[in-house]
Amino acid sequence: MALLGGGLALAPAATAAPKAPMADSCTQNWSVSSAQGYANGKWCNLNTKVTGTVHDTKSDGRCPFVRGLLNGGGHVDSDWAGPKGDSSPVRLYAPGGKSFYKVQMMYINC
Repeated sequence: MALLGGGLALAPAATAAPKAPMADSCTQNWSVSSAQGYANGKWCNLNTKVTGTVHDTKSDGRCPFVRGLLNGGGHVDSDWAGPKGDSSPVRLYAPGGKSFYKVQMMYINC
């Protein structure tokens, strides 16, 4: 306890225990493919989160990634996979107040 100048002791402020993170609610599967590779995963948390994996299946100098299209406009991109045989995690998070309505395969030249 801290002792103040007038002899008044104050107890330390009570702090609330940290909240446990809420478990993801991943209810539907998704999958997309293109000439460069394929990806699959799950829609989570009322389509505000997309998880999965993207795979590069072709030696073509193109590295696939997943693009999540947002309701109301905009998009969020995953990491890309490449070269051939490589895979990368897909973890897309919609900004506050938005959700995803579609995922699609895209690629970069790599």
